[in-house]
Amino acid sequence: MKLWIIYNSSIKLEKMLNLIRRLYEELKKRNCEVILLKNDEIIMCYDNANKPQIRTKNCIPLPDGVLFWDKDIMLAKHLEEMGIRLFNSSSAIETCDDKVLTQLRLSKLNIPVPKSIVAPFVYFDYDLNDEYIENIEKEICYPMIIKEAKGSFGMQVHKGDNREELKKEIMNLGNRKFLFQEFIEYSSGKDIRVNIVGNRIIGAMLRTNPNDFRANVTLGAKSEQVELTNEQEELALLVHKTLGLDFSGVDLLFSKNGKPIFCEVNSNPNFLSFEKTTGLDYCNEIIDHIFEELR
Repeated sequence: MKLWIIYNSSIKLEKMLNLIRRLYEELKKRNCEVILLKNDEIIMCYDNANKPQIRTKNCIPLPDGVLFWDKDIMLAKHLEEMGIRLFNSSSAIETCDDKVLTQLRLSKLNIPVPKSIVAPFVYFDYDLNDEYIENIEKEICYPMIIKEAKGSFGMQVHKGDNREELKKEIMNLGNRKFLFQEFIEYSSGKDIRVNIVGNRIIGAMLRTNPNDFRANVTLGAKSEQVELTNEQEELALLVHKTLGLDFSGVDLLFSKNGKPIFCEVNSNPNFLSFEKTTGLDYCNEIIDHIFEELR
């Protein structure tokens, strides 16, 4: 079997590079013909009949499938248009990479989520007037979350405790798309990451951070393996299946009444911390799924 692993050329974080290397090494152990490619090593082009083509160094033959560990949506769509199977699909990646689009795609499921307001699109930097802010305040109380539509590791999630802080955070966003979101105080600094492959939950971990309202391990949270309730399992699987994901990390929040709240879903989760915490082999679960799908 011939597979490509595509990742972004701008990745410098060692933990992400380690994740890519682990996928590559495990595939090699399976006697798979696997090639690592950065997204800028693939040239997307169209011939005179407007058919999509690609160019690679040394004219590498097309693969049976691609493990697409990137968010270059146009490249993903281009490869799919050429008939190549991607894990995850371009549609799934596109949805998960945009928190606003995620809300929209899941809006018919009637699932519990933090109350959210989509900020208006702007061509230039945000400069929302007091009247607009007052309307937001009528819907969502302080403290309030400002969540950028695109982001990873919790870095693009901010909190405003009052109007002054809120406006300051908004001004720092430039013209980047974002959501105003209800702060779930009961879940401050803690959440659950549910890792799924195919339509099966592989495991879950509780993440807690006493020093930050965000529960990302990258931001200092501690993690431990946790058993899910039936409601948590059902919610995570419903989101995963609805978005057509091959593998995912679904984040759930806690509520006072014990019911899980959907937070967000990741199409390329950092599974190394999950494996270290649980001792489970998520990497080979992904590989097993790919082999089964391409068989």
